[in-house]
Parts: sequence; structure tokens; C-alpha cells
Amino acid sequence: MPMESKNSANTISIQTVQKIIDYIEDNILEMLTPNNITEQFYLSVSTLNNLFKIVCGITIMEYIRNRRLSLAGKELLISNIHIIDLAFKYGYETPEAFTKAFTRFHGFPPSFVRRTYAETKVFSPLKIKLELTGGWENTSNNNQLSLLTKLNSSEQERNLFYCYDKTTKYKGGINMENKKCEYHINLKDMQQKDDWRILLSLSKKLDQEKIKFKVDGKTMIFAHGLEFKLEKICLTFNWNEEQRIKDFFHYHGKVKSSFNRFKYFDAIFQDMKVRCMFYKDNLGDDTDELLFRNAEPVDIDGQILYVQTLEFYYENAEPDNEYYRMVEQWLKRK
Repeated sequence: MPMESKNSANTISIQTVQKIIDYIEDNILEMLTPNNITEQFYLSVSTLNNLFKIVCGITIMEYIRNRRLSLAGKELLISNIHIIDLAFKYGYETPEAFTKAFTRFHGFPPSFVRRTYAETKVFSPLKIKLELTGGWENTSNNNQLSLLTKLNSSEQERNLFYCYDKTTKYKGGINMENKKCEYHINLKDMQQKDDWRILLSLSKKLDQEKIKFKVDGKTMIFAHGLEFKLEKICLTFNWNEEQRIKDFFHYHGKVKSSFNRFKYFDAIFQDMKVRCMFYKDNLGDDTDELLFRNAEPVDIDGQILYVQTLEFYYENAEPDNEYYRMVEQWLKRK
């Protein structure tokens, strides 16, 4: 076969796999088997299985199972659905079969999630991209931060400290109370009033205890007035305040850590999950300057919150997500 024909066939194959993935996502709660999927795409079962495994690295049934159990874990956290109903909804004939599969996937049974609000694993929909970029680039320390957007999510997590060590253009730092507010939010104009109420109530209680914190993660987008339904509140605290923050939330579990300069735990406040995060820089400093680096004050109905900047998120987040595009459009308008 000529090279041009081979390339054309490969492109069609990859496009077909993406269409299959989209079909699965649109019908994730329906009966999905290789046989009924092949009927939609005029493929044999063996061709479907081989093609999907080659392109995606897992079998098509593994993909369906991972997506369903990921969605089931999320739904368990945010709803009051009975476990037996959840089992039937995601295609399991018995609650026992669902519990066994759920435990194998998440590491604990659904009853444990319902009781403790434990963080469940997330398996996101696959998106196939054909992209080839240039060869070696300058990877000096000064460029490490910009390279973060080229890394996958696990690499980003391992290298997240670059965001705190190598940034040369950042707002914030010490003396945050003297900073000028660029964002003023009137809650009567906001839609997610319950989420705002919880965020402000938590912030007020932390202020009363004289606990310094920064609104971080995706919550910082929300706190700038770019609303969406909050799944959790993300806050950053000084590294050495771990025990004090545990006491505040009455949390008695262990912290988790992705690398030796980042740790976190998940607590509950007014039925909302709160991710409490702690960073330190490469010198081990634990200062207000580090805590409030890349932060700015936001005035929310007269209550001041210190929030990580939208510019910082835009510079360091993965471009291929809805929040990134939301921030990008906002900054362009600004």
C-alpha cells in the first residue's frame, strides 16, 4: 500500500475511535457491548477490539467500566441516591457485583464513600489528538514554569513546585491587607448563592481564628466571579499549620502527599468537601510571602478573600479544559 494510503487509513482509524468514544459517552447508561457498538460503525468485533486497544491502550470494555465507576463515585459524593439504585443505573445486575467492582476500582466500598466522603478516583473521557511539535527546547530554570502546560496531569503534579519557586512575574506576597482590590463581587448578581454562602461562612470562621489562607485550585476561578457548581472548596495554608487546620476541621486522618513539598487532606464543612493544601518552596520556607504569592484580594460584599490570581491559573493550568477557556476569555475581556 502506498505511504499516502497508509496515512489516510490510519487517520480514518483514529477518527473512528474518537467517534466510538463519543458514542460511548452519549450512551454510557445504556447497554453497551462490543456487538451493539460494532453495529453502529460497521466493524467486526475483532477489528473494534484491536483498534481500540492499539489507540487507547485499554480494551473497550475496560474503558466503559472505568467511566461508569468514575461517574458512580462522583454521583455517590454529590447525591443521596441509594447504592442499589446506583448499581442498576450503571449496568450492574446486583449490588454485590457493583460493590465488588467499585471497591476494586476506587480502593474502598461505596458505603465507605457515603460515610466518610472519601475522595474517589476520576477517569475522564478520552480525547484523541494528532499533534507533533518541535524537538528540544531551552529547558533552563527560567523556562520551567512555561513548560508546565506541555506536561500531562501527573507530571504537572510532580512539578507543581515550579509554580511557586520559579515565577518571576507574580502579584501578591506579604502585606496583602495593603493591596488594592481589582475585583468587587455583588452576591445579589450571582447564581450559585449556596456555594457562595458556604465559602464566605468558612472564610469568616477562619478569619475569626486568625488562620491565614489563600483560595486556590478551581475555587479561585469561582471566587473571582466566574461561577460554576462547586464540587469542593480548595484552600492553601502555611506548611507548618497542618495540625492547627486539622483541629479546626476536627479531622483525624492522615495527610496525603504527591511529592515532598506538597501535602493535603479533605475535610467537610457544611456538607461541602474542603481540600486543605500545604506547600513549601525548595528552601523549606514557610512564610506569608510564599502563602500569598500569586494572590490578590477580592472584595465579596465587603468581605475580603485572598485568592490566587487568574493570570497564575492561566499560565500554569492545562489548556484543554473548560475552566482554562473560561479564564482565557475573561482575561481577554479584561
